[in-house]
Parts: sequence; structure tokens; C-alpha cells
Amino acid sequence: MDLSNGLGDYSLSERKRKILQAIIEEYIGTAEPVGSRAISKKKELGLSSATIRNEMADLEDMGYLVQPHTSAGRVPSDSGYRFYVNQLMQKYQLGIEVIARLQEQLHARINQLDRIIRSAGLAASSLTEYTTFITTPGAGNAVINKLDLVYIGIHRIMLIIVTESVRSRLLGADVSQEECSVLTEIINNEFKGKTVSELTKANFDRLLPRVCAAGINKDMFLTVAAFICEAAAEADGGDIVVHNAKSILSYPEYADIDKAREMLEFLEDKEAIRSLIAEDSADTAGYDVRARIGTENKSELLNNCSLVTVNYSLDGKHAGKIGVIGPKRMNYAKVFASLDLISHEIDKVINEFDA
Repeated sequence: MDLSNGLGDYSLSERKRKILQAIIEEYIGTAEPVGSRAISKKKELGLSSATIRNEMADLEDMGYLVQPHTSAGRVPSDSGYRFYVNQLMQKYQLGIEVIARLQEQLHARINQLDRIIRSAGLAASSLTEYTTFITTPGAGNAVINKLDLVYIGIHRIMLIIVTESVRSRLLGADVSQEECSVLTEIINNEFKGKTVSELTKANFDRLLPRVCAAGINKDMFLTVAAFICEAAAEADGGDIVVHNAKSILSYPEYADIDKAREMLEFLEDKEAIRSLIAEDSADTAGYDVRARIGTENKSELLNNCSLVTVNYSLDGKHAGKIGVIGPKRMNYAKVFASLDLISHEIDKVINEFDA
């Protein structure tokens, strides 16, 4: 560490070190000059007031403490603080609640964005009066600025993926604080500057020789790697939010209870909707509103429905899709106009928020 105290004296005895640490930490907590009596009450030191007074006088002569007034206790000097920071300070372990609060603050921008997008889906449902879905932006193409494995405590670590946003997850794993640091360095050396979609099992497998050479347990590493890959896959896909699924029940086409139940189960299945979107991607590369009517949908379940979709953008880049699912006899003109309006408004609202 860099020493800026002008003393460069690391030859303090263990006793002087402990007394200096105790004085500084006491002063940090009270903002009052610290006397020998206060320090002698610290049972872990096991020293008498007389011994502590002598050591404090030595520390003052060495420039680590100062005495504001003749009868007062001592306070740390700048050099004392520097020595404390460089040599004595214990690593501070943030609690889970503190980390969660910090993440909440870091995520403020992202949460605002998420609320706007979800509100857009709700607005589409309100305007059209049909079932709607909206996909939130995925992070697959986002460039990794940093990837952290943070030791939370015994058997718990937190993964933090930093791109233009921050994503995090907790993992139960038998990983030490030192192993977290080593793995973080190895993983960042490999993936920093790459995209989230490149956090794959195959790419992590290539790190095995480096990891084993660093003394990291192979099975533990594979557990952590699988966890990171899972988090990356979720981030890549984004989320899907469905609004007003129950509107299906008002259509005569779904008066049959079995058909209605089957359709509601489909709308609750995010993977099924994700597949539906994937089918739709080939012919909806632009930002125009498109419709797939009845049997144009590959899913037999949607043969009596129409799917109307539009892409939306953020900062001029494609970010997700808004869709309406309703009977083939839907009011297409109203649905098209509603989706076109909403898709253009999302980017406008985000730009206003950033201004």
C-alpha cells in the first residue's frame, strides 16, 4: 500500500499497534479525545492504565497521536490515520441489508425503466381491451464492464454483473472470501469487454486449467460457473409481462371451459409466449405493426386468435416487443393504432426521463 505519512515506520510493536488501533476506533466512535482509562477497559488488550499511558506517550513522540490539551486524552494525527488505514484497519463486511439498499439505489434508473415498460403493457391492454404482453429488454448484447463475486458470509455469495445496468443474484455455495477474489479476477480477465451472451458453459470450461492452477476446487468452480450461466441466460431473455389474460373468458370463442382453461394456461406460460415471439421475429424485423391471423399462427391453440405485435426501441435500438392476443374478429384498426402510438411513446418518455 502507498504510505503518505512521511514516517514509513512499520516497526511498531504488536502492543503499540493494538493500542493505536483501539484509540483510533474509540475516537472514530466518540469524537472525544481518548484517555488511557478508556482503553484499559478493553478486556481484549489486558493492559493496565499505566502501561497504556507510557505507550500512548511513545506513540505521541512518534507522531501517531496528538494531545489537544495538556489534561486531555489523545487523538490520532494524520500520520496515525494513515498507519491505521494501511496497516491496522480490518476488512469491513457489509451486511445483506446494506448491500440490498445499495443495489436499490444503483437500480433506480433501471427500476424506472422497468416501470415505464410495464406501464406501456398495461396501457396497451387498457386501450385495446384485449390480452396484451410486453417483453422487457434482454441484456444478451450488453457489454460486461465488470463481474463481481461478493462474499456475503458462510455458504453465501452474491453475483453482480455490471453492464450499462446492474444485475445481481444470491447463491448458496461453499466459497471463501479469498476464493471469491481469485475467481473474480480470473473471470474478469476472461469476460470483461465481452457480452453477457458469451457467459456460456463452453467458455467457462476453457477457464478450468487456469482455475485449477490457482488452487480453486474444480467442482466448486463448476457450481459457480453454472450459476453465472443461468443468471446470464435469464438476463439475455428479459422478462415477459402479461396483462388482462382474463379477457379471454369474455369471448364466445372460449365459452367452452376446457378451451378457456387451456388458453389461460398458455398465457401463464412465459416460455410458450417466448416461443410465440420467436416465431414472430422472422417477419417483424422493423418497427411496423404486424398481425398473424388464425392459422397463420403455428400453435394450434391460437388458430381461433390473432396476434398483433410491434417492436419498441430504447435510445433508438430495438429493445422488446408489445403484443395483443384476441379473437380473429378483433378491432384491428384500433389495435394497430394503439400499438403504434405506444411503441413510439416509450422511447420518447425514456428520453424525457434522461433529459
